[in-house]
Amino acid sequence: MSRRFDRSRRLRQRAEFQRVFDHGQRGRGRFLTIIIASRPEHGARLGLVASKKLGDAVRRNRAKRLIREIFRHNKPAETAGGVDIVVIPKRELFDATYTALEEDFRVVLARLAARLNQSKA
Repeated sequence: MSRRFDRSRRLRQRAEFQRVFDHGQRGRGRFLTIIIASRPEHGARLGLVASKKLGDAVRRNRAKRLIREIFRHNKPAETAGGVDIVVIPKRELFDATYTALEEDFRVVLARLAARLNQSKA
């Protein structure tokens, strides 16, 4: 199994991000904000938004690497179609342990997935 984060699992175009921001459900955790939107294709895709408020390029890239790794290990439960997920890290992320980050991601994502499934029904 490849450990790469290939293109099929990423949000890459502005229009894809904009659709999630416009039509998605937003949830806030202690270390990050997650926005999730359903899509007709199967599978989950991840997009990251790390603004300069987060810190210099080294810190922003570290945050993105951590979130990608958490996403890879904690893929969201498969829904009827697929989901697009946008994650916005907070500065507090750098003070947290990996376990705490992973737990925060899981809790917020589960809460949003339940809300998304409710709105579909």
